[in-house]
Amino acid sequence: MTRLLDPVGSTSWHHRHGESFRRLNELLAAAPVRVFDIMVVGPGAVTRLLTPLLNDASRPTRGRWRKLVGDAARYGDQLLRRLPTMALRSLEPLELRTALSVPHRLVVVDRSRRVLAAVARDLPTARCIQADLEQCPRLDPADAVVAFNVICRLANPAAGLAAVAEAVRPGGWLLIDDRSAAHLAGRADFLAVGDKIHRRRGTSP
Repeated sequence: MTRLLDPVGSTSWHHRHGESFRRLNELLAAAPVRVFDIMVVGPGAVTRLLTPLLNDASRPTRGRWRKLVGDAARYGDQLLRRLPTMALRSLEPLELRTALSVPHRLVVVDRSRRVLAAVARDLPTARCIQADLEQCPRLDPADAVVAFNVICRLANPAAGLAAVAEAVRPGGWLLIDDRSAAHLAGRADFLAVGDKIHRRRGTSP
């Protein structure tokens, strides 16, 4: 019964946030050399079965046929990933790990045990934490926190944002989608430094 109620969000397609991940790597590479703590919050997952067919069908260069395949794969994935026995793959942590050339420790936070099991299978060195952001968990501090398409989908976005924002060390970076970033407007401790990238004011210890 627990597995049937285990909520699995979707990451939709490959390389959705590739540009943001590459920019984060540039920012970290320009910082004093050390091992960075990187946290991915609510990455969700897709089915391993349909992973090869997922693509960003919104790009006009993809062509009509590729768009149709991508749309069908996404709709099919939305149905299939609800099956508790369906094997999953979490794309965001994998693609972030590939984009980072700096030494780092990766932490992945999600409310779904199935998502975390998929992360642990593909990235055995990642630390996986099960947590519900709306319960305002106290997350360990990180130099960079990735929270794409998470806050805006919560029933209580203020609570989720508080947990995520407080996890960013002073001087660290928060990668967040534009809809979620709208909730940052009341916080003077974050400054937008690029597309979907915000920096917490202060100096990292």
